[in-house]
Amino acid sequence: MPSTSKTRFIISVAVPVPLRRAFDYRSETDIKPGSRVLIPFRNRQLVGVTVPVPPDKSISKYKDVIRVLDSRPSISPDMLEFYTWSANYYHHPIGEVIHTALPPNLRKTVKLYDPDTPEYYMQNTSIPEQEVLNTLSRAPKQKRLYSSLCNGQCLSIDEIQKLPQISDIRNVRSGMQNLIRKGLVTQTHRPVDETRPFEGTLNPEQSKVLSSIKATEQGFHTHLVHGITGSGKTEIYLHAIHDCLNQGQQVLVLVPEISLTKQLVERFVNRFGDRVHCYHSGVNKTQRYRTWWKAGNGTAGVILGTRSAVFMPILNLARIVVDEEHDLSFKQMDRFRYHARDLAIKRASLQDIPIILGSATPSMESMQNAHSGKYHLSTLRKRAGEANLPKIQFIDLRQQPARYGLSSSLISAIRKQLENSQQTILYINRRGYAPIAECPNCKWRAYCDRCDTYLTYHKTSDRLCCHYCGKTLETPEICPQCRSNLFFHGAGTQRIEESLEKLFPDASILRFDRDRIRSFRQLQDTLDAINSGQADIIVGTRMISKGHDFHGVTLVGIINADHGLFSIDFRAPEQLFQDLLQVSGRSGRGQDPGRVLIQTYHPDNPYMEMVRNQDYDSFFESCREERKLAPVPPFSNFALWRVESREREDGLRFLRKIKKYGDSMLSSGNFKSVQIMDPVHSPILRIDEWHRSQLLVNSTTRDHLHQVLKHWVYWIENIPTSQKLRWSLDIDPMEMY
Repeated sequence: MPSTSKTRFIISVAVPVPLRRAFDYRSETDIKPGSRVLIPFRNRQLVGVTVPVPPDKSISKYKDVIRVLDSRPSISPDMLEFYTWSANYYHHPIGEVIHTALPPNLRKTVKLYDPDTPEYYMQNTSIPEQEVLNTLSRAPKQKRLYSSLCNGQCLSIDEIQKLPQISDIRNVRSGMQNLIRKGLVTQTHRPVDETRPFEGTLNPEQSKVLSSIKATEQGFHTHLVHGITGSGKTEIYLHAIHDCLNQGQQVLVLVPEISLTKQLVERFVNRFGDRVHCYHSGVNKTQRYRTWWKAGNGTAGVILGTRSAVFMPILNLARIVVDEEHDLSFKQMDRFRYHARDLAIKRASLQDIPIILGSATPSMESMQNAHSGKYHLSTLRKRAGEANLPKIQFIDLRQQPARYGLSSSLISAIRKQLENSQQTILYINRRGYAPIAECPNCKWRAYCDRCDTYLTYHKTSDRLCCHYCGKTLETPEICPQCRSNLFFHGAGTQRIEESLEKLFPDASILRFDRDRIRSFRQLQDTLDAINSGQADIIVGTRMISKGHDFHGVTLVGIINADHGLFSIDFRAPEQLFQDLLQVSGRSGRGQDPGRVLIQTYHPDNPYMEMVRNQDYDSFFESCREERKLAPVPPFSNFALWRVESREREDGLRFLRKIKKYGDSMLSSGNFKSVQIMDPVHSPILRIDEWHRSQLLVNSTTRDHLHQVLKHWVYWIENIPTSQKLRWSLDIDPMEMY
């Protein structure tokens, strides 16, 4: 009697849960790695992805896969290898890494689908002409439709309907569908516009950099372009991309934030037409899926996106460009804490293609790699066209106190700008009206009861807001303790805006911060207003400092430049230097010369002198020597354990426990390069009612660090922890506190 038992396959599935392993399931078919499946997980149903991990043979009972979602794998073997490497390097659950990499639509039970209905038609030239004539002998209208596609033409319905010989055919679409059913005509995707003329010239300095890039375009190579603000780095990218597109290849371009994409998208579309596709949070889910699909099938020539675009499947990827490579926005600060620039470099290595990193203020890590010969370095020391770097001057606040953020010299300079009909940017990296609301009598201060920080006063909403947990309160009219009137210390963008409105009532003042700009549409409208000259004075936070090209701005005023000079974070001077030079670079990008006024209490600080001279090379050498002595990155490698607990001391107790295990690993193995610090409370101890503690691990040998962390993470994941405690591991942390 024949057996009725079915063959069962055991497959490994990466599930989007915080566990660093795959889970085994039973299936009636052998499902290829990279396919999405719906599986039961505890009391839920989740979408997972099959991975090439050997099943755990010790398991005696397996749950069945509920449904296979893909007729073919959603993820190619190359991309699966990249996701697996990313999970291993950052010691993060593979299921959550893949979940991050997929577009939002595919994280659910939606099946793979072609997002674009093919609208173009062409003849199936493989069918002999006589066979076509016989097939259409009794269908004269279809014959005319077929003939309209002669000479290999690829036409849309609209284009066919405009042909004179088709004018009397009412239902062209129905006729074309009949031809498709008969196999005489095929549908295809919109053809790529290959005939768009490429405009744009390079100056000798740019041409030299492009030649250097072309000389190293075979195989993996990292090219760092260090070009001052306005030196024309984007034009170099465009030329390098053009060469790839001409060969039918694709390019991935990463930018740090959506605030940078509008002008960049316009420049790219002007050059490359509908071959440009965007992927960032300002694009809706359907559009993001469309870009993901087109990148994967090769019809998207240029994929322009923010950090998550590094995970895009790209069929014929030939080059990666990372613009503003130094920017902190490339680092994901929670959950899967990856750095998109570093992953882009690894992806280029795995796919054996070149990558370009560009910045006016390169990160210490990238510049050190260039100095050590790991990267090829090219420099641009002149602005493109006729523009020159702006002149930077200091306003000494010890000699000239500022009232509500503005010194008399800065006010006079703004007044002159208005008289000359020129635009001004005022930079202050602080939202709201005032950072502290205080009673001058009893010294009561508005404090967040969920965080160890003060509440910021926002005058436009008349609310006290916590910029950490998001809590808001109505602002009391008087002190809740002694009934005195409150006083608001310090200045944010709203207070600067109010002061300017009183000083210059006829001026058009625009505030550029996340309180005012809450959507991608608002961002676009704001940038349009600035570029069209509708705004006389722009008051902005760090959002305004990055990559924007405002030709009407000839003065930049920096309200408070001292915030990074005496920070406990070793990266603070670097970030301050980058911020000041980046926002200074917004001035004088047009025909008129630019000027920068920096208000500071420390004009004699060596770092400030380097800012005034716009001397990146001296800053790099000085900063490099300090870090080499420490040693801290880029001369060592950091990993940071972070713990949040409901009770103040629970986090420290947990970290002491894991430090003890880490010390035992170091003593039993040959890991002399690894150093485990003592656990400490974070400087801001409590955020959103969670107490924060941290444990720093430092190593001068990257391999030793990861060997230790691999076993360490596994041990921690398998010990019982309280539900009142949550922990995470940050590899190469960019914010230490």
